[in-house]
Formats: sequence, structure tokens, C-alpha cells
Amino acid sequence: MTEHQLNSLFSALRAGDRDAFRALYDALSPPVYTVLLRLVGDRQSAEDLLQETFLRLYRTPPGPEVSRPRAWVFQVAHNLAVDHLRTHRAALPLEDGSLPVPQPDLDLGLDVEAALNRLSQEDRLLVSLHLNGGLRFRECARLLGIPLGTALRRYHTAIGRVRDYLNG
Repeated sequence: MTEHQLNSLFSALRAGDRDAFRALYDALSPPVYTVLLRLVGDRQSAEDLLQETFLRLYRTPPGPEVSRPRAWVFQVAHNLAVDHLRTHRAALPLEDGSLPVPQPDLDLGLDVEAALNRLSQEDRLLVSLHLNGGLRFRECARLLGIPLGTALRRYHTAIGRVRDYLNG
């Protein structure tokens, strides 16, 4: 879905169109869920955060000043995930504070997941925002609070690590 189409749906949502909300949810929920899952590492939490993201969108849709609606939705999801991680960080059983890594299976999908889980949380999020979320590198950098050059370098390094892992 293009940014122009998303802007049209945001306008319709501000006017109270429930079908516009359904269309936004159908278009954006899969990539937002994927990014949230990579961020928090827990399916239940990712589902809860996904619902909270779209609940906020429904209750208070952004005004017409938002020119990049996809980035806005991912920013809301990212902020909710960061808040969630801050409140649940103390409850993590691991000493280094990292999220538990699922054990890989022989399935290629799980191999890719295992390769991504070997990346730092920040690099996983960057790769997921770009690949799953469809955000441009400039938007990813702004969302993560890093310079564009750093985002590009980290992305290409992370993809190289994933490729190396998958190639053995």
C-alpha cells in the first residue's frame, strides 16, 4: 500500500470511517507484528502491543500534518515496545538482560529466525523495520535515533552476519 493510499485511509479514519480502520489494520498489522515480535521476543506481548498500537490509532488518529503514516504507526509501536521492555526488563531471567533465543529447528524459516536472533536487539530491529516494515533507511535511522550512515552500515553488517550464518 502506497503512502498516498495510507494518507487517504488516515483521512477517512479521522472522519470516522470504520472500513478505513479495517483496511489500515489489514495492511499494516503483519509487518508491525513482526517488528514487535523481534523487539520483545514474546508472541503474547507482541500481540498485546499490536492491539495497543491500533487501539491508539483508532482512538486518536494523527492529524493531516503526518506525511508518512507508515512511519508514524511504526513509531507508536516502537514506543510502546520500549515502554514494555523497560517495565519488564527486571523480570528477565537472563543475567545479561537479553531476550531468550528460541532454539532453531532444521526448517529454513527457523534457521533464518535463529540467524536473526544472533544479532543484537538493535540490529534485529533495524533489519526488521526495513525488511518487514518497509521503512526507508532514513525513517529507520530517525526512529532508532541514529545517523543515517550508521543505520546503513549496521544494516549491511547485520545482513552479512545473517548470510554468513545461513551459509555455515
